[in-house]
Amino acid sequence: MTDAETLRALADKQAITELLYRYCRAVDRIDVPLGHSIWHDDAEADYGADYYQGPGKQVIDTICRHHAGLVSHSHNVTNVIIDLAGNRAGSEAYVYGTMRMERDGQLFQLGVWGRYLDSWEKRDDRWGIVRRRVVFDHEEIRPVTPMGRKSNQAHDRTDPSYAVLFNGGYG
Repeated sequence: MTDAETLRALADKQAITELLYRYCRAVDRIDVPLGHSIWHDDAEADYGADYYQGPGKQVIDTICRHHAGLVSHSHNVTNVIIDLAGNRAGSEAYVYGTMRMERDGQLFQLGVWGRYLDSWEKRDDRWGIVRRRVVFDHEEIRPVTPMGRKSNQAHDRTDPSYAVLFNGGYG
């Protein structure tokens, strides 16, 4: 592999990794346009028959609608492995999501551990997901006792992060 090919591969892997991070940001900030931006228009998503199967962009609508009723949520992606093949790529990324909800005055925390298995294509010089399959490894729900610290985060563009990201996370 030439130096130029190595640099191109590194740039492509970084672009895909950034899109994985932007996905997490989109669902945590309930930023639907940002979430839509990681998918190609003809993409398909499979989050399991009991949650969502269908067009990729529409899973963002579903997730954001469900997250809007939660107290808080945080998604993290780790262990990203990307295999490139020209303008196509495959990736596996571990995901851990925590979500807090309140029911009958009791605070509960949901934890979900899984993996995103994504097929990517680079079209018109832009990477996007064409197929995502989510594998859920395990999950839990448990009551929690909050520490009492008031959160200063927001589930929209009033979140403090939008003030420091020049393009609001849109790249």
